[in-house]
Amino acid sequence: MTTIPPLGPRALASYRRLRVEVDALKDALDFRKPSGTMNDPTIRALETVRHRANKLFCRHADLPWFPWIADSTLSPADFTVLVFRLAAALRHFEALHADQLDPWTDDGDDFDDAPSPPGNVELPLQ
Repeated sequence: MTTIPPLGPRALASYRRLRVEVDALKDALDFRKPSGTMNDPTIRALETVRHRANKLFCRHADLPWFPWIADSTLSPADFTVLVFRLAAALRHFEALHADQLDPWTDDGDDFDDAPSPPGNVELPLQ
């Protein structure tokens, strides 16, 4: 069994920045529901996130490599697929380095840090 070397301070900082950016992209999908094609500013933002993810994940053969976005426009479906692929890869990275990463403190994130309550529990009325 191979051991994973510990993350350095720069990798930890890059992970935190990537986590914030992926959370922001997922929030845009959850709350804003983008429609129409994505143009240059959105594609540049995605390229920044893609580049950071590739740099952080490059030493892990089981994590995906994200290719350049070749088109000048991006459909909402392509945007959604890319964001969810980034989020899935980030969750896998977190699982690999769980012993080195602090739990994410954001209560509203989508990474299932806290278990959901059982389905048979009734909520009190206020």
